[in-house]
Amino acid sequence: DAAALAAARTLPSASTAISTADQYAELNGVPAANTTATTPYNGNANKVEVVCTKTVEYTFARVFGAQSKVISARAVAESSGSSNGCFGYALFSGGAGMLYSNNLEIEGSVHANGSIQIAGNNQEITGNAEAVNKLEAYINHLTIGGTCQAALLVVPENSGTVYVSQRISTPAAVIPMPDLSADVKSEADASGTSYVINEWETKVFSGNGINIDKSIYVSGGITIAGSSFKGAGTICAKKNIGISGNTLKSDSGTSVCIYSVDGDISISSTGLTVYGTLYAPNGKIGIYGDNITIYGRVVAKEVIITGTNVAIYSGSGDLGFLPQGTVALCE
Repeated sequence: DAAALAAARTLPSASTAISTADQYAELNGVPAANTTATTPYNGNANKVEVVCTKTVEYTFARVFGAQSKVISARAVAESSGSSNGCFGYALFSGGAGMLYSNNLEIEGSVHANGSIQIAGNNQEITGNAEAVNKLEAYINHLTIGGTCQAALLVVPENSGTVYVSQRISTPAAVIPMPDLSADVKSEADASGTSYVINEWETKVFSGNGINIDKSIYVSGGITIAGSSFKGAGTICAKKNIGISGNTLKSDSGTSVCIYSVDGDISISSTGLTVYGTLYAPNGKIGIYGDNITIYGRVVAKEVIITGTNVAIYSGSGDLGFLPQGTVALCE
């Protein structure tokens, strides 16, 4: 039970979950060689099964010729809540994920409710790469550290330039994207940081110290051209969001959320670093510029990356704008 619960806290990273299960089993007296952790479990990347075995030597039963018996214990734990689901992935697409990039690094897992296309050169995904329909890769130098899963896999066999830890030819689970806009707007209305403009108009936020101690809501579009945020919250537009500049970072050390309710989010500038999660549940996130680094998550109905030298680093501290999720035993 302890091993499964500890492993579930690291999902959906399959490799981390497996190593964590081994670690906690050893702390409870079960060698790693006698521990088997499986994730995704039954096609669910937010579940992990842990089975521990031990050989018990008989004493009195030896009189009847029985020397020993292998016994086992099993538990399945699930990670759930706002900080998991679609936000449990470094890159998540509610439809198609198109990774057409040279030198793309994703620290974490990738999921698409539709299909994933990978093309270009030098791409690394440290966690899982999973799709409901198809996952295809036409690329030199590809590394997927976790499970590669889809109903149809069109991925080159492991070689000197391609490495995939595990392959599963079954559909990944369909994962919904929540609507957070009502809560964001309510907070912005209450704090006086809600801006009513026409849907086709754009409000510009520029300069240092854009204050988001309380969330910002704009009924039209947003252009963000500043270099820093004060506080940690959500900056939300009903329509499109464009991001430019050099660095977007919160002075609180907690990543923010840049959220388009019904529009797209686009990054076209070069040399931009963003400390935050980009969220467009009904639109597209496009990363078209070169030398882009995101310390957070990229979550949208559709994701396309065409820029060169793009890195997405997901971590435990970049979802501070969400309520925490939970882990629990389910079997």
